[in-house]
Amino acid sequence: NPIGAATMREAQSEGLWHRSVRVMVSDENGNILLQKRSPNMTNSPNLWDHSAAGHVDEGETNEQAAVREAFEEIGLKDANLDKLGDWKSSVEKQDGRSLNRFNKAYGVKVDSRFKPVLDPEEVSEVRWVTLEKLKKMIADHPENFTVGLQYVIKNYF
Repeated sequence: NPIGAATMREAQSEGLWHRSVRVMVSDENGNILLQKRSPNMTNSPNLWDHSAAGHVDEGETNEQAAVREAFEEIGLKDANLDKLGDWKSSVEKQDGRSLNRFNKAYGVKVDSRFKPVLDPEEVSEVRWVTLEKLKKMIADHPENFTVGLQYVIKNYF
């Protein structure tokens, strides 16, 4: 239950718990859409991540935020969400910020003809991969993937 509001900068610098959503897009062939975070992102630049992810704005539900993030980052309109799970995470960054999050993950099925439209401020590229290949990529080179994506794949796929 939300108990207040703060900017993202305030939440991270003060270590406030805040809500985050993650969206995993897959097609009818079982391929998963990954996004590579742009180099100018504050958190985890240049790492492979969920299809879309972000923080919940004041007055938004988790589901509304997930639909908004999917549209903003990869151009997916009116995502029909399936809840995958939720968890708490806490990460201390080297620059003194604390990422204390209540996370919710959602799955979305799309037609394989879906063509992502990327927000270049947040996403540098996307890639479709099979779950089997993604698990091998993470096992071989975990440093190339966000901790959040690794958690979702391990616990919900």
